[in-house]
Amino acid sequence: MNAPNRPAPAVHRDLAWALKEQATRAGEGAPSVRGADWRTAVVTLVNPDGTVAADGIPAIRRLETYRNPAAGDLIVIQQASNGNWISPGRTAPTTDTQFTTFTPAVSGGGSATWATRTGWYTSHGGLITVCVHLIVNAAGSGEGLVAVDMPTPVYRGTRQVLTMHTESTGPNGSHIGDGQAVFFAGGSGPATDRLRTSSNDAVNRDANLTGADLLAGGTITIQGSYRAA
Repeated sequence: MNAPNRPAPAVHRDLAWALKEQATRAGEGAPSVRGADWRTAVVTLVNPDGTVAADGIPAIRRLETYRNPAAGDLIVIQQASNGNWISPGRTAPTTDTQFTTFTPAVSGGGSATWATRTGWYTSHGGLITVCVHLIVNAAGSGEGLVAVDMPTPVYRGTRQVLTMHTESTGPNGSHIGDGQAVFFAGGSGPATDRLRTSSNDAVNRDANLTGADLLAGGTITIQGSYRAA
């Protein structure tokens, strides 16, 4: 009697290898087999419920440490054994930049031009610390209120105020003055609603800064912290 046909040993090895690879791939895709996992991913979408999408994962919940998410953020994501994903926050940049410079827009100055128009800011979540420094080149004109943009839109649920210092600028001509950059509740956008200044001269009057108050060589410094929108 002829011996029954049997697969060659090589066939057994190939089949065993194929089954092993299939089991490995299945385990890689099943959190219950793989267990916890973490990696980096780039945010592609911020969802209305506050979760983010990244690396093909539609809803990654953010921890308290991950504030103000934005598309393009490089984040760390972690997966639990039940399949849920969380992110503790962004990865650090290659070079730390604590302060960011910007050029603030100024409106309401009429004919005013600027020898210096610069600023810097840093953010701590939604709290922005900012400094704006302006030096007038050519004098301003008109009765329009001078407005200065911040680096981000400002929260308007309440009134917010930054401190302001002026020299050779303000009502009643050249003098040193102190005041406030004011953002009204109910407003919108990044611009101040008024720059309120108090002159430290004999008249000592308080007034909103207008284009005509911008004298050549005058300086304006606005500094403090505000809540971003």
